[in-house]
Amino acid sequence: MSANNEDQVKSISTWKKAQSTVVMVAAIMISLGQWGDTKDVAISAYTSFIENFTHKLQYNQIEKINIGNSTSYAKSLFGEPNVIKRSKIDTDIEFYYYIEKKFIFTIMTSDRRVDGYSVLSRVEDFSPQIPFSESLGQTTISAASLNDFQYSFDAGNLVYYLESQNLGKNKMYLSVSKGFIEYAAIPISIENPMLYSSSVKAKILSIDSLATFSENKNKLKSEIEELRKKIQPNYYAITELKNNVIAESLLTRFEYQTFTKS
Repeated sequence: MSANNEDQVKSISTWKKAQSTVVMVAAIMISLGQWGDTKDVAISAYTSFIENFTHKLQYNQIEKINIGNSTSYAKSLFGEPNVIKRSKIDTDIEFYYYIEKKFIFTIMTSDRRVDGYSVLSRVEDFSPQIPFSESLGQTTISAASLNDFQYSFDAGNLVYYLESQNLGKNKMYLSVSKGFIEYAAIPISIENPMLYSSSVKAKILSIDSLATFSENKNKLKSEIEELRKKIQPNYYAITELKNNVIAESLLTRFEYQTFTKS
């Protein structure tokens, strides 16, 4: 049985146990003639289970945001952002950061309009569906990608690799970006998260060194392909914006530690 199948079986088993518990409590309270209290307890128990043992509420929340929405609509779903930053590349653009327990949701906005958004996983099994693509962390960037892409990376105040692909005319020329961010959670399908993380970081450092000090473009290309075959993304973005603006929206290591108190 694969790791994904095992996770699915565990999830179903946990769900059935929770259902049984709620039904049992409800039956006892109904027998005592306390239907009003029973209904409240059942609703509370169900909501608590969905919130704490699944990610359904968060997935649904993310799915309600689309490019072109107003920022007032986005705020009606997520509230006021925890942090706001202004782009230095394009000062008309602002980044709204919603720092949740399970993920960080970033809205890229200008003129009170959603120009893009990103999702960064903070727990290993948080795997929302990437629009027009697979679920987050389900497969490697190389396996899921088209041929043409732009990439960016850094090994300084944040170790990351990010690549963007334009989805073409049928998808209104939106871009989907995926990548590895050092402080994001490692996907649950990775057998040895520490080894995986260290090997990805080492590869990014190698690429950074080649890009800085070497003129061997073939070697750099080869290293990037190896990295793409290794990374199962823990971050994605859907935007109308350029790749460098998406990269700019990432919180630095210091900013992440400050805003999340980690």
